[in-house]
Amino acid sequence: MIYIFGSLLIISFIKQKDVLLGKKRNLVLFLILSVFGIALGVVHMISPYIPSIAYTLEKYLK
Repeated sequence: MIYIFGSLLIISFIKQKDVLLGKKRNLVLFLILSVFGIALGVVHMISPYIPSIAYTLEKYLK
């Protein structure tokens, strides 16, 4: 699944290259969100049985 996500990131970067390189803010946001998504994918591959972020927030906000 992470390979599909990585390939979709590359495809979306190629298609939206002009928009992303037009403003540095767009490029930085794209990179931050991409790294965050890949990091979450790696964490899920390492330990797929950890509680989700939504479950953790729900547990602590009750």
